[in-house]
Amino acid sequence: MLGSGLPLGIIGYGAIFLILFLVIRKRLYVIPTLIIVPVVAAIVAGFSFNEIAEFAEEGLQGIVGITAMFAFAVWYFSIMRDSGLFDPFVSRIVSSIISKPALLTVGTVALAMVTHLDGAGATTMLVTIPAMLPLYDALDVDRKILAALVALTAGTMNMVPWGGQVVRGVAAIDPATISNVFNPMIPAQAAGLLSVFAISAFYGRKIRQDIDAVTAFEGVDEQSLIDEAIDDRKVEMDRTWIFNFLLTVVVLGALIRGITSPEVAFMIGVVLALIVNVPDYEKQKEVLESYAPDVMTYVGILFSAGVLIGVLEESGMVDEMANIMVYLIPDMLGSQLPVVIAVLSLPARLLFSPDAFYFGVLPVLSETAAAYGHDPVSVVRASLVGQTVGFPVSPFTGATYLLIGLAGVELGEHIKFTLPLMVIPSGVILIVAVLTGAIPI
Repeated sequence: MLGSGLPLGIIGYGAIFLILFLVIRKRLYVIPTLIIVPVVAAIVAGFSFNEIAEFAEEGLQGIVGITAMFAFAVWYFSIMRDSGLFDPFVSRIVSSIISKPALLTVGTVALAMVTHLDGAGATTMLVTIPAMLPLYDALDVDRKILAALVALTAGTMNMVPWGGQVVRGVAAIDPATISNVFNPMIPAQAAGLLSVFAISAFYGRKIRQDIDAVTAFEGVDEQSLIDEAIDDRKVEMDRTWIFNFLLTVVVLGALIRGITSPEVAFMIGVVLALIVNVPDYEKQKEVLESYAPDVMTYVGILFSAGVLIGVLEESGMVDEMANIMVYLIPDMLGSQLPVVIAVLSLPARLLFSPDAFYFGVLPVLSETAAAYGHDPVSVVRASLVGQTVGFPVSPFTGATYLLIGLAGVELGEHIKFTLPLMVIPSGVILIVAVLTGAIPI
């Protein structure tokens, strides 16, 4: 029986390294990987099938809430987007840029912020890049600036509770919840967004020196750009729009204030959004089914992660792995582990896929931090500093390739130009998080 002590920790590390290898090298998709590898590891450690089943069941029970929140959040914001909630903001931003070319870069950030409210990187790229690219080309502005500003904005905005990294972090660490991870990071995220606006203003000032504001956009069809950005919908701020706006404020307010659980808030939001915006039965079914592919992939990943986390934690593997790491890490480094993780989270984004990092690396770091007296939840917050900001430059993220493809920028050029800029918002986020106590020192 190997199910205790040092051998168990070694088996746990073997499982993690195998997961990293299979996912990073794309030998096996993440869902079967997260199920098969921990089960095999538990068998090697000498656990019975009944014990493994109990481990997995325990892990799945802990993952249900965050999975439900993610699914209904995607449905909710998809309904809001297609119902035109964001259209007045999008059209106003595009129109303002055309009338005042000096606002090009700042407007790019504002547009990317609005389009990333649903937490989907692909949506941000598909709306923002086609809307802004003709304007950048008309002013002969380097497309790398457009790609960088969209990447910086989407990365910083991705710290929203329904963003992929937050969802994974909460799913991977048992004490973590949406409230105790996201709420303390709100000031840091706000500061990060301000730094992105500052970067955009810096480039805007340089552009302003080189343009003729009167003739800059001659020949550019303003209405066609607006129509493309809002999928040819008519901009209407009627009673339905007002209802959608107020409903969104209430749902997000309930989530942030902790009035009810996040999953319940979005469930009620989806129900009310459907009743008001899509009253017909068949159309309700059609709308929900149209968004199902976006929902089901992540649901599968999260449930698979539940199996992994359940086996690693309930078998004791994570504890023994943490004991090994505590033995190897110098005390001075271990005492500042959350800050160390925050600093390393940005370069780690280039080395690990989000699934590999959050479901393979983070649980071990969390247990290790706990051994040094740190709150495991603080490790989740620390990981967000670079993991969220850095996702649009990661070669493991599909949104990165969509971004550079739409902007017409090479991956190497994009990383070389954008990565140094990402140090600014991630650094600001870290400093404010430390000052506010979200990340302890």
